[in-house]
Amino acid sequence: MVTDPRPAPFENSASACASPPGAVTPGFPEQLSAVIGLIYDTASDESLWPRLLESVAALVLESKVGTMALPDDVGLLGLKNIKGMNISLEPSAAEAYLLACLAPHFARSQEMLRTLKETEIERDVLERLMDRLPLGVAIVDGMGQAISMNRAMLALLQSDKPLGLRDGCLETHPPGALTQGLARVLCGQQEHASLRLAAVSDEISQTGSASTGGLSLWISHLGAGKENDRALVLAASPGSRALSTEALGAFFGLSAAESRLTQQLVLGQSIEEAAHALSISHNTAKSQLKKVFAKVGVKRQSDLVQAIYVSPLWLDLTGAEPMTLARHAELQSTSTQSGHLTPGGRLRLPDGRSIAWSDSGDPLGWPVVLCHAFLQGQHDRPPDDSVLTALGLRLIIPDRPGCGDSDPNPRGQMDDWPSDITHLLTHLGIDNFSVLSWSMGTPYALALARNLGDRVKALLLVSPINPLGDVSDLRFYAPKTRLILMVALFTPSLLPMLTRTLIKSVRKDVFAFLQPFLAEVPASEVDLFNNALFRSQRAKVLLKETDRDPELIAQNGMQALRGWNLGLPVPTMPCKIWHGDADPAVHWQAAQALSKALGGAPLRLEPGAGHHLIWCHWQAILQDLKDLRMMGQGKKCSTPGGLEA
Repeated sequence: MVTDPRPAPFENSASACASPPGAVTPGFPEQLSAVIGLIYDTASDESLWPRLLESVAALVLESKVGTMALPDDVGLLGLKNIKGMNISLEPSAAEAYLLACLAPHFARSQEMLRTLKETEIERDVLERLMDRLPLGVAIVDGMGQAISMNRAMLALLQSDKPLGLRDGCLETHPPGALTQGLARVLCGQQEHASLRLAAVSDEISQTGSASTGGLSLWISHLGAGKENDRALVLAASPGSRALSTEALGAFFGLSAAESRLTQQLVLGQSIEEAAHALSISHNTAKSQLKKVFAKVGVKRQSDLVQAIYVSPLWLDLTGAEPMTLARHAELQSTSTQSGHLTPGGRLRLPDGRSIAWSDSGDPLGWPVVLCHAFLQGQHDRPPDDSVLTALGLRLIIPDRPGCGDSDPNPRGQMDDWPSDITHLLTHLGIDNFSVLSWSMGTPYALALARNLGDRVKALLLVSPINPLGDVSDLRFYAPKTRLILMVALFTPSLLPMLTRTLIKSVRKDVFAFLQPFLAEVPASEVDLFNNALFRSQRAKVLLKETDRDPELIAQNGMQALRGWNLGLPVPTMPCKIWHGDADPAVHWQAAQALSKALGGAPLRLEPGAGHHLIWCHWQAILQDLKDLRMMGQGKKCSTPGGLEA
């Protein structure tokens, strides 16, 4: 038998951060030092809390199942002084020892956190000042992803200008000009770049003047060093210099008519052009201008413009606060292109709850029920239904209880899921069907197969999870996920706290939440996350799914992790598993263990595929599911090639 060269997951939780074979395993002092460093890092970066808690949990577990070498001065911490001895501590003593070691550092980190909050207040003040500027200001990365922007920039993006916002990225029309300018500036080729975007013409000039209604962009590197990929984008249109008539009147004591005339002159209009724009005679305009000169204390039009631009009015001090407060909400909505999802069907169940679902593909095709993953739902599917239509498949994606538009189930039992689906399929007039699942939809798919086995004609599990029974099951999951699983095992009451942190990150900036996934996914999924339609749809669903109580979200996660087991009868219909051998979230050996538990169900390991295998190989997976049903009917099928284990 050939040994599989792919790395295996860690064998127990204590070795979650184990060194490569032959390396020296870090001792307790080194591990403790690493945790202390994380405590201080977390003070400035809340996203590190999961990693910190996981590291602390690993130390506690090690103290419970193994031995720790205590330092000679352990007595200084208030514990029994045991010099130079390797001892096995009782859990309470081990935890007390760790607490004594870490408590002073937590106190200092909290002081750092207080200082950080003061800094955040100062940053908020700076953002509010930016919101008062009439110029559009945005901070972007090398791909044009908007990290921050003021309200003037948001207003430009929402107007009919040659600059837009798509899935969180600034985009010029025609596309390419901004990203090219960013590339030249960030690589050091140019110190800054300027663009003139015409309002009507499709051509973009970097030297000519902007046409009426056009836009001017100025790009500069924000910070020093090529490793800093942040840039400042300034945008101005002719209307950017339009000061409010109310502010002009209040500051200089102008009448409403005089303020309107002054506003036009500040925009660069001549006295004749201003009179025409305001529908007044030339003589009336000249008479008003004389009064303006007298009140402002100038004698020429050029001096009037200069007097206004050296005044505080340039900061647009009126009416900024309501816009500032709504800026983040508006940016989220604009980024997701309205933020609304097309509602699917909705059915009232016998117990009074409602179940929601989407129905796509061939309406007369073979029904496929998809059991979705965590924080997913009826709207998570490829936007192009042509694959479904070509294969003659009808895709039905029900929202699980407490997800999407489905009401939560107070009982919270997975045994109710097959009953819910039975009512839904009866309503739709469907008798027999196939089941497809992805990730944390695995237990729900198995529940359907085991309870409705005579109606389920094929079962295909994609990137499946394994049930969480004890610490040994953590070996199948990524290090970042193990914290949540550890909490689910030992202190499930803390899950809502972790969920609140996740919800806060999503609501603050959903695209910034999605961005780190690009650094973790294998090369086969980079194009998927770079796809604007995918990002937009994923962002909308995330915002919808996190618009719920944290305890309900945590309950849904616990249900998928611990609400099932593999000690039930093996499904009798044709069954197959797909898993990527480069999955960073769930190790491929989880699928291998599941295959064994399901009586040796065929396992297809897709080379180079990650956790989003289902979307990257959508057509091949659907074809395989179709072939499974034909196989159950004794017909010939054409299973696609791949690595079968």
